[in-house]
Amino acid sequence: MSYKLSVISVAVASVLLAGSALAANMGPEAGTVFEPATVKAGVFEVMPWIGLATGKNSNTGSSNTTKTSSNVTSLNPNVVVGLPTQGQMYALKYAGNYTQFASSSVDNFNDHNFSAFADNAWTTRLHSLVNVNYSKGHDARNAVLTGSKELWHASEVNAMGHYGADGAMGQFELSAGQIAKRYDSNNSGFTPLYNSDKTNVKGTFFYRVAPATQMFIEAGNTRISYLTASPTPLDSNEQRVMAGVKWEATAKTTGSVKLGMLQKNFDSSLRPNKSSLVWDADVTWSPKQYSKFDASLHQTANEDGSVGGYMISRDSNLAWSQDWSGFISSKVALGDGLDNFQSGLRTDKRQSYSVKGTYGFRSWLRAGLEFKNTKRNSSNALWSYTQDVTMLTLEGSL
Repeated sequence: MSYKLSVISVAVASVLLAGSALAANMGPEAGTVFEPATVKAGVFEVMPWIGLATGKNSNTGSSNTTKTSSNVTSLNPNVVVGLPTQGQMYALKYAGNYTQFASSSVDNFNDHNFSAFADNAWTTRLHSLVNVNYSKGHDARNAVLTGSKELWHASEVNAMGHYGADGAMGQFELSAGQIAKRYDSNNSGFTPLYNSDKTNVKGTFFYRVAPATQMFIEAGNTRISYLTASPTPLDSNEQRVMAGVKWEATAKTTGSVKLGMLQKNFDSSLRPNKSSLVWDADVTWSPKQYSKFDASLHQTANEDGSVGGYMISRDSNLAWSQDWSGFISSKVALGDGLDNFQSGLRTDKRQSYSVKGTYGFRSWLRAGLEFKNTKRNSSNALWSYTQDVTMLTLEGSL
């Protein structure tokens, strides 16, 4: 088996590690033909591309009280350096987001993500994938209700082993990972409480019921530990057991659906243990080669750092991508979400929609115009906000 570094092969590696909060998309967003060229540098292959966007943000701090409208400019450099060998692929990636607000310098940020992965096919039955990430990011002002954003860094490692030949009746997959998140600023006065380590392990057994369809059962555990003690500690374990089905290229439809239970057990007797239904459904329908619909439904648990310790989040998303010609494409996306804080003190409803048109001048250069509206209605009015962002984008490569 020979490997070649490309938008497709590298993106596949990130998909295999889906579920990682910090896993970066290794290739540019799909749409009108845009294929960053691969440059040979000895035994290495280098794939650089860059994005530039300028426009207007109606609410830079995502605030419900003091709203600041500002022109905004973002620069997004990306580079992947790969070392493909027989049956193996090793790669490094850097992705940056340098954003400046003309009328709100307090919201300026420089985010960085460094990724490395090793994709190994040891035999026809045994395959492994290891991914390491280091990120420097930020939380917007509304996330902490202060006059400044909060800065943080996070380190993450994930490993997956898959046993079973293509087309085998039974296959098994084992994955494990850890995320360590640390705050570098403390404008709210509370960020030390949110420094945490999260360790997870999951096993999945697949059983082929048709040539392109597999049923599966998975079980996993996530350990969440906070570094700073509080009167009611947030340390906990989450156990999940889920069953589902996934299929590929069946009547122009691919996807997976799984349903199960999550049990949240806190170390502290001051916090009640709870269980909840969780599910994941991702379906892609391509009625034509140039038209694609993506739909997803998710319900899971997320940390919130509040009195209740966590929230149950539900999300529904629908997107339609259309290539009108070899040069023009469009994408329309709708999103609806609900965050139910288990403290019972707050519920957030989230809605979003976006429209984007793209024109490809060359295979290495395209421009786009995008509008996105984001809204959050919270039972606590301080957390509600509405934001409109209009951006003119330009993406280029070698």
